[in-house]
Amino acid sequence: MTFPWRKLFQSIQDDIEGLGDAVFGDRAERLLDDEIRGVDELLHNTRNDHAAAKARRIDAQQHAQRLKAEIRAAEAEVEAQLKRRRSTAARDAAGDVVRLQSQLAEMQADATEMDAQEAKFAQLQSQLEHRLRRLKHQLDTHRATASLQRAQAAVARRQPGDAPYPEPAPASAQRMRRPARAGAHATQADAARPDTARNDDPVAEVIDRIARRIKPKPSTSTPSTEQARRR
Repeated sequence: MTFPWRKLFQSIQDDIEGLGDAVFGDRAERLLDDEIRGVDELLHNTRNDHAAAKARRIDAQQHAQRLKAEIRAAEAEVEAQLKRRRSTAARDAAGDVVRLQSQLAEMQADATEMDAQEAKFAQLQSQLEHRLRRLKHQLDTHRATASLQRAQAAVARRQPGDAPYPEPAPASAQRMRRPARAGAHATQADAARPDTARNDDPVAEVIDRIARRIKPKPSTSTPSTEQARRR
């Protein structure tokens, strides 16, 4: 009489365990979702910063090229004024060369710093992309595992017996393969065993079976008849 109560308590325990797994599973999934959103937002910002650093670096390089052209023009002006023996104009042109060279040095330093920032943003972007792929893979694996566990638990609740936990999928597959292998071995053994009753000709088999049911008739010959046959 205790079996129904034990079965009831076991069912309640299974439901509680299933509820606990569902709660913890949902919490883990929410944590993964939150982390994925955080990493995705950070990746989006990093991509924007990377693009901005690249744009600043390209602009600095282009500005440096313009300054170099202006320096060449200022140096040509210095040379021209010297040829004309205009020392004052030559000094003014030389002052322009010095000023432009100072700007070029600052611009080249900025371009070097921007190039380093761009490389750091590119490295951070690659790391975040790798992290995001791993998190999405973990979330997919978690969802697939939770779905499999729910399916196994549902099957276990519908099966008779006292097993409190669902049978793991590998063990179930192993258990199902054993009867199939045993049946295959039995089939091979039956095929190897000689079958004396088997006949490939069904017509001959019917005739042979019916002939075995016919009883031989007793001999009715007399001595005189036997002697006549011998003559």
